[in-house]
Amino acid sequence: MNHTNIVSSWKEIVEPVMRLYTEATEGSYIETKESALVWHYCDADPEFGTWQAKQLLDHLEDLFSNEPVTVKKGKHIIEVKSQVC
Repeated sequence: MNHTNIVSSWKEIVEPVMRLYTEATEGSYIETKESALVWHYCDADPEFGTWQAKQLLDHLEDLFSNEPVTVKKGKHIIEVKSQVC
């Protein structure tokens, strides 16, 4: 599998999952970067947004536990990024 296919394949898995959380969390949105997908929840209800972020983080960490993908929490974001250069 070449680099482009690896990038595409993990994004095809992550984007629908993030979309579900975006639809359930008013004030959240997805940012698409060349090498990452970022779920922002800075405009969401603080308690609910934080809770949803934890759920999303756990969900994505489970999905990618054995894959070359990094899932990390930042300030009001969850970022998923390929580890493939």
